[in-house]
Amino acid sequence: MLAKVVLIGDGFVGKTSLRDRYSSDKFTSEYLPTLGSDFIGKKVLIKTKLGWKEIYFQIWDLAGQPTYKQIRSMYYKRASGALLVFDVTVPESLYNLENWLEELEKNVLIPKVSICILGNKIDIRSETSVSMETAKETISKKINPKFRNLDRNIDYIETSAKSGENVERAFQTLGEKILNAQQS
Repeated sequence: MLAKVVLIGDGFVGKTSLRDRYSSDKFTSEYLPTLGSDFIGKKVLIKTKLGWKEIYFQIWDLAGQPTYKQIRSMYYKRASGALLVFDVTVPESLYNLENWLEELEKNVLIPKVSICILGNKIDIRSETSVSMETAKETISKKINPKFRNLDRNIDYIETSAKSGENVERAFQTLGEKILNAQQS
């Protein structure tokens, strides 16, 4: 099965680093902003309710800077999954997820989209960072109720593109959600 996935969120939250860690197990600390969009593909096996299924991820890394908003709109079409990424060290990037979900909702063409929210950069979390509890509370009270028409239950996973922690799990979880949604 082909699954188009969009990686979205503010600039500098680690979307490209997560994609690179997942696709080639590489990490670079040098920041190079994505210009418009970038795409990679990866074929994997995902465990579902009905057993193991093969899925080919088309992973679209969309630029987070506001100047690319018009260009981004065309990349959402036919997306069956979305990874919304925020930086746990930048609380504003969590609160901006509502804007990203509104943009996704406005531009996606299918009625349901499988969604996972990733709190990235947990390897550099500090006392002023977003806690796991705060992120989960924000998602359950503000985001899940408002965007139930996109995904009835938006998952939250904390990741580190630098160490690789939970990166594989994030894509596996999203793949499982996409396949289970297709089967039901």
